[in-house]
Amino acid sequence: MAQGRTILCGFWYLVCARKLLSLSIFIGALGLGLLIWPHDQNLLEKLHFWPEQQEKTAQNIAYFLGTWGDYPTYNLPLAILIWLYGAWTKSSAWRRIAIICFLGATLAGLFDDCFRLTLGRPRPDAHLRDGFYGIAYTFQGKFQSFPSGHAAAVFGTAAALLVVDFPLGLLTTAYALAVIWARMELYRHYPSDVIVGSIIGLYFGFMIGYGAKLRIPREVWKAAS
Repeated sequence: MAQGRTILCGFWYLVCARKLLSLSIFIGALGLGLLIWPHDQNLLEKLHFWPEQQEKTAQNIAYFLGTWGDYPTYNLPLAILIWLYGAWTKSSAWRRIAIICFLGATLAGLFDDCFRLTLGRPRPDAHLRDGFYGIAYTFQGKFQSFPSGHAAAVFGTAAALLVVDFPLGLLTTAYALAVIWARMELYRHYPSDVIVGSIIGLYFGFMIGYGAKLRIPREVWKAAS
């Protein structure tokens, strides 16, 4: 608990100290999403270039990645496994990495859900007119397309680990890229969904990772809070 609180304090201090950067990133993500939005359907179709037999194989792989690339099936178990490894080896450093991994995915996912569960964009496989249908529809799974929750969570973990354990971060980044491909391969998300979700994940992951490295004097933290 103490380690988690310290990491969150560093994260929040960094966010407060970089308000303009944070605002610019989110405005840029929104602008990029709006720029891609009119071309989403065309870009999505271009991703499905496999011959028929290979397409079936690709969808099977995508289904596996989509199933084992979600928060409860990937991010949370990964954090638990790292923490258990740290406990087994009596390494406080690994236990700290596990907490960073968990917080990066969790904060990114929660922030993403603020929009995914209110905007109500239909998924590609819903075969509905594209648009934002609002909060009245969003508790139906087919209206939770934008931004991608998978993308936010997997990149929240990957970015945090890139900061605190680069080799493990590279592996999780490769897996994150495979997961967002899978979500588009299965027609669960448009390109703009996964791009904006990935930016959200990268932001929270990097901020948690670098925030965890801060050593903030107590008097400075009190003044900032």
